[in-house]
Amino acid sequence: MTLGFDPYADLPFGAYEEADGGDTLRDAFRSRLNAILALNAWILWAQIDTLNTGINPDASAGYFEFEFPGGDEEQFTSGAPNYNLFRERGQVTLRAVVRQNAGLTNRNLAESYIEYIRTAFRGSRFAAGSRSVRITSTGPMGGGANEAGMWAESIA
Repeated sequence: MTLGFDPYADLPFGAYEEADGGDTLRDAFRSRLNAILALNAWILWAQIDTLNTGINPDASAGYFEFEFPGGDEEQFTSGAPNYNLFRERGQVTLRAVVRQNAGLTNRNLAESYIEYIRTAFRGSRFAAGSRSVRITSTGPMGGGANEAGMWAESIA
């Protein structure tokens, strides 16, 4: 399904989740996903922040997690010291994670949830503190086992 408009565009930063005080870019992605989940109650899984938090998610239910592998930065304008613009490009990976061998129902949920969220993020723009985020592509990455022995369907 392709959305002809962005129903999440006017949501204020942190509308569904308080910022955790970390990186504003990461907070913006977390907040945006929580907004998508809150507005689509048929998606039953929650986002769990597993990035260096020590949180061990409950493996009996599926969940979503982000990875921010980084990117690069280049100066976009010149001639105005301290006021030049910079362009950052990078990848953000979102995973729908379920227990391996949990059955077709859970695998199908992971696939359908990640596809819907992929569509919701596609082509969107939103604020991340003083930065502006523009999603230029939302590529499917497929599924596979992660380091914890869970099954993950991923998009980037």
